[in-house]
Amino acid sequence: MKKIILSIALLSCVSFVNGQFLEDISYGFRLGLNYSTLSGDNIEDVDDRIGMHVNFFADIPISDRFSLQPEIGISSLGVNEEELRLENGDIVQFKTNWLQVGVLGNINITKQLFALVGPQVGVNITERDNNDYYNYDVAGVIGIGYMFNENLGIDARYGYGFSNIFDREFAEIEEANNRWFQLGVSYKM
Repeated sequence: MKKIILSIALLSCVSFVNGQFLEDISYGFRLGLNYSTLSGDNIEDVDDRIGMHVNFFADIPISDRFSLQPEIGISSLGVNEEELRLENGDIVQFKTNWLQVGVLGNINITKQLFALVGPQVGVNITERDNNDYYNYDVAGVIGIGYMFNENLGIDARYGYGFSNIFDREFAEIEEANNRWFQLGVSYKM
């Protein structure tokens, strides 16, 4: 039943967007730097990580002041520690790469200045052995940006992971959540 309702909602959104705004949809890419960390129980004395991110996005105008911005991309998150060896011999990697998908609301404050807010989900795509400790990540994203012209922009974002990224508990760390700042440059085609 949930799949049917989700399918109907998705088709309705696509039909609405297709009929109303298809000619106004723009596409682009965004790349930049991440400054990330993990917060949670017993996570101390770890160095924050600086990494890269790349996103592809669509800008779907709903009105003059608001648009939806679905995104898909890869972000380097976690901390700068390579790994933690558990007492049972398993290895947990702390330098992780995530495939992230989000739908952000893009609010035009002025013609050039805009704000972003919305949900994002992610899955860890870092190569690991068979000791899979990672689950998924559900996060909230807020940001502010500036468009230099119709195509080129810059923005800063903060991501706050709500879910425990570990699939199971282990003695050393019971819970960890992603936190990150991003600075990105975007180009609309």
